Amino acid sequence: MTADKEEVGSAEIEHADLPRSEKGAVNARLVFACVVFSAASFMFGYDDKLISPVAALESFVAKFQGVNPATGTFVLTARNQNIIFSIPLVGAAIGGLLASPLNFHFGRKWPVVAAYIISIGGGLLQVFAPSLGAFVGGRFINGLAMGTAMATAPLYLSEVVPPPVRGRSVSSLNILNLIAGVVATVVVWGTNKISGRLAYQIPLAIQSAIPVILLALTILLPESPEWLMSKGNIEQARHNLRKLRGYSDEHLDDEIRLMKLCERTTREMLSDVKFWHIFSREHLKRTIVAGSFFSLNQVSGIILSTTYTTVFLTQLNVANAFSLTIIASCCTLAGTIAAPLVIDRAGRRPTALVGMTILFAIDVVAGCLAIKKENRHASLTIAILSFIFNFFWASSFFSLSSLMPSEMATPKLRHYTMSYTITCQEITAVITTLAVPQLTSADAANLGAKTYLVFAGCMACIIVFMYFYMPETRGRTFAEIDEMYAAKVPARKWRSYKTSAEARTGESAADSSDKIRT
Repeated sequence: MTADKEEVGSAEIEHADLPRSEKGAVNARLVFACVVFSAASFMFGYDDKLISPVAALESFVAKFQGVNPATGTFVLTARNQNIIFSIPLVGAAIGGLLASPLNFHFGRKWPVVAAYIISIGGGLLQVFAPSLGAFVGGRFINGLAMGTAMATAPLYLSEVVPPPVRGRSVSSLNILNLIAGVVATVVVWGTNKISGRLAYQIPLAIQSAIPVILLALTILLPESPEWLMSKGNIEQARHNLRKLRGYSDEHLDDEIRLMKLCERTTREMLSDVKFWHIFSREHLKRTIVAGSFFSLNQVSGIILSTTYTTVFLTQLNVANAFSLTIIASCCTLAGTIAAPLVIDRAGRRPTALVGMTILFAIDVVAGCLAIKKENRHASLTIAILSFIFNFFWASSFFSLSSLMPSEMATPKLRHYTMSYTITCQEITAVITTLAVPQLTSADAANLGAKTYLVFAGCMACIIVFMYFYMPETRGRTFAEIDEMYAAKVPARKWRSYKTSAEARTGESAADSSDKIRT
């Protein structure tokens, strides 16, 4: 294969010889498998949104800390917020790193099964924790399990569905994640009126029950046919694919043949590729831009209205913080549902720049309102602005964070680029989770909602960076993206740039697949 053909890679070749008809490909078993594996994100979303309202419960603070000496109320200190919110991120980062070798040696199904078993233990430790140290230990164990499950689930979903529905299948992870967040906040809203430890133990017990159910369902699923093919187990791959397809054996044989071709092409394409190649002069710019989305969206100000939602709203002292947390979660969910329509119609770059400008404006307005101390109307306005922030963040920045790294990376380096992106994300998540309590809490810097001004400064820098370096990739083939980066086309001119006919039509990919078949 020539260098140009290698650049196109298996992502293009898999479209060159699809079965003649996809009609009837999806059956009930496939839908069931996708729903069960997507539910890994439900477990993650429940845990992610549960901890903020739980950590704001008076009974929880009374059990694991006591009265905050700086405020005289049952509010967690900055130190304890750091420990409770950040330690699971370390576990998730380790779990994500462990996922790669586990997926390689044991497939997709069994690493997730193991993660659920571990998560049950971590959840029960949180329910019955005798001390803050034990509770945080349970959080770490849970983070470890969820990091593994969340790194594995997208692989399974992308491998078992027919290509035409792959995008919708993988995007279901985000939707279930946010639905779980709404469920978690509703559960704590319902228990916050209960006196005693049951107020926080009931939501945590439900968290422990989720992996029990998912464990029983996941064991029933077939292993990924593509993974079995990569291990040379062709007969078992065909047997499992038969369970997941509703069309004829002839079409099934076509798909198996295509899997073989893609596996061989991918192996050849990656034979001389190393991780550090993403930092070569040729690919450095796109690596930095692709790797920045997940990290930069976390310094937009969203952490105040997601991870620390209930704690932050409690500090604002407006209405019922637990009820407002439900509204915040629903706004994030609504933005995620709207995102595909916005991104596909307006394009990636306009969605990013408009969305980021709105986020910057909200940061500035909310931060300025917070300067007026003890003003209830200002505090209520800040809370409303945080809900609006959630919607626009989810419909632009957050959704682009999942999409852009996979579109921008050259095919042969996509796996390494995504690993780099996730690593950057986890590092940023730990830093911001540690920093926010030190900025907002009364026993630390005591900035409260004025912290929005700090994030406004970050957003101003992000907008400038994205204007000069974020390209428009809507409707572009991987070959076109490679061509434009090679030609050093400025990011702001990508939308109107005319690429070669071969890159636009993907003829080079088709030629490559024809040569392999012959």
